Amino acid sequence: MPQTNVQGYTVHYDNDAEKGVYHLEHVLSTNETESMFQNARLSHKIKFEDRIGRNYTLKHKPFGDYTVVKR
Repeated sequence: MPQTNVQGYTVHYDNDAEKGVYHLEHVLSTNETESMFQNARLSHKIKFEDRIGRNYTLKHKPFGDYTVVKR
């Protein structure tokens, strides 16, 4: 499973969720992305969609990493 670093957070993702990771890295503002990571940490997962309506889930893993999956 590929991984990348988004604003200091390690993010794992499947190839079909690559555009969701791109959305977190390059489309949202720094504050929006930070808020999403904090909310995922508190609730263990959050749902989001990119600008053209593709649906994803950002999950927080117990050891601190995150995973983006396409829904």
